[in-house]
Amino acid sequence: MKKKLISLLLTAGMAAALLSGCGSEEGSAAPSTDIQKEEGAGNGTGSDQQDGQPEEGDEEMAEITVGWMAMTVLDSSQTDAVEEAINAITEEKIHTHVDLQFYDPNTYATQIPMMIQGGEQLDLIMYTPVPGAGYTSFKNQGQLMEIGGLLEQYAPDILTMLGELVGGTSTPEGIYGVSDYRDLSGSYYIIMRKDILDELNLTEKAQNMTTWTEFEEILTEVAAKTELSPIGNCDGQGTVISASPYFLGDDSFAKNSGFDTLGDTFGLISVDPDTDTVQCYYMTDEYQQMMKRARDWYQKGLIYKDSATNEEMGDNMVKNDVFFAVAENGELGVETLKQTAIGKELVITKVTDNQITTGTVTKFGFCVPVTAKEPEAAVKFLNLLYTDEQVVSTMAWGVEGRDWVRTEEGTADYPEGVTADTVAYHTADFLNGNQFITIPWAGDGADIRQKQQESLENSPISKYLGFAFDQTEVQNEITACFNVGEQYKKGLASGSVDYDTIYPEFTAALEAAGIDKIVAAYQEQLNAWLAARNE
Repeated sequence: MKKKLISLLLTAGMAAALLSGCGSEEGSAAPSTDIQKEEGAGNGTGSDQQDGQPEEGDEEMAEITVGWMAMTVLDSSQTDAVEEAINAITEEKIHTHVDLQFYDPNTYATQIPMMIQGGEQLDLIMYTPVPGAGYTSFKNQGQLMEIGGLLEQYAPDILTMLGELVGGTSTPEGIYGVSDYRDLSGSYYIIMRKDILDELNLTEKAQNMTTWTEFEEILTEVAAKTELSPIGNCDGQGTVISASPYFLGDDSFAKNSGFDTLGDTFGLISVDPDTDTVQCYYMTDEYQQMMKRARDWYQKGLIYKDSATNEEMGDNMVKNDVFFAVAENGELGVETLKQTAIGKELVITKVTDNQITTGTVTKFGFCVPVTAKEPEAAVKFLNLLYTDEQVVSTMAWGVEGRDWVRTEEGTADYPEGVTADTVAYHTADFLNGNQFITIPWAGDGADIRQKQQESLENSPISKYLGFAFDQTEVQNEITACFNVGEQYKKGLASGSVDYDTIYPEFTAALEAAGIDKIVAAYQEQLNAWLAARNE
């Protein structure tokens, strides 16, 4: 990875910038600046510590509160021992006690913003792709502290690891977050139960299919000869075969592609890299083709009839013998991850690759909110998430000995007598900072981290990486258009509504809500950003 942006970011007013909103939002961020001054925090210099490096014996134990999003609901019986194991490391290495507060995605998206708005102590939080808890949302509401100086002092390895990817979470004023260091080169996959394919003599066909038509033929066989729903929603949004940031309208997998969302987390924006033309994702030809296919499949009985309203994740529906297949985004190593989560042998076929974009960099990562009482300690803990194998492996797999053991092959596996159904704690390896030092799970192979890192280093990077949209002038329109999307997209994406009637209503509602103004604002800012970059 190139490192050329680091020196620019660390010299672009970093020492002077405590916190900066976007455009006219700077005024609304002033109260947050006062919070930082009261706590002696946010200057990126650790000025309350002599030379920034006190002797550990003279330093009081710092206590930090960390907001953590888990992929499922976890209770204290599962997480208390994990927190204890983490603190055994952090109290010794960085003289910091960590209060880990775990939330499921829906709770996280409501609770964390409320805590920041209420001035509650949160020293480190995750940014996520969940609306309301995304990097862009936090940043545009003035809820993030500028941490460039703190990273330079307490976590320089993170800056070196991420290199130019730091540009995705930065502005000229400084750095406001850091992406997880993981295989960011996502791909879109079809995930199918192998036992059903074997029973129907379709395994070889599934492994070698290259078109949606061939997949439909498999789904048709499943519908005719099993009691399973052939395919259903992969998420709680009704998504069956449509997912930003992918264009999946062409029948041939080879002709499908990923696109850059320009950092939009509301599913509204796409851009044509050949012409630099901004478009509304919902109004592209590719999106319309996906919706037509979903409608056709629904009418043929190939899609789970309640996908529009089902809030259960697709993996669980496959695990619980409801779905035969789901289609969703994933990274290298998805086979073992999904088989562990689902508990069944699977056949997984790649549909298309993506590129590294601002959207992928701002999908999962960490930031320090303006309500942090201990930002220095928070960044020290953040540094461990990128440099300490025991910390990240514990956050991913749980307590060593109880939830997992090291195998002779150099991987992690369940202890004897423990299974995926009985393990107390087991999450994912891509959420926790540095995926590449997390001990790999059994089945991936001991060399999976090397392969993932090579995949990252060889992946194309969007030419729009680092573009940051200022929502100030169109915040009301974005909210309105997002709400329109929430009203219509589940029915369209699941195929459960009449496309010919509902899609025109959808686009008309988007236009009435101001989508054209949003697209024009994106286009104007992108043109200016491209011009400045090319000067």
